[in-house]
Amino acid sequence: MLKILGLIFLFIYVIWPLLKMVFKGYIITQVHRQQSENEYRNKAAQKRKEGEIHVDYVPHSKKKNKDDRDDTNDYIFYEELND
Repeated sequence: MLKILGLIFLFIYVIWPLLKMVFKGYIITQVHRQQSENEYRNKAAQKRKEGEIHVDYVPHSKKKNKDDRDDTNDYIFYEELND
């Protein structure tokens, strides 16, 4: 019985904190590695050739129904005047 209590004490107060520290260190290194990879990709994506155009936002075109159209786009008939 005393042996089982000793093993439980050992697990709770020694092994469990060590496992938490190792796991936390592993997670921190993975996060730093991912951040450095993202920084590298962002720098590579920002390098552009001179004169290259980059559009961040293109608004969606709204198609109009026949009822919604303005009369400004109608064809205007004209005649040529000879002087």
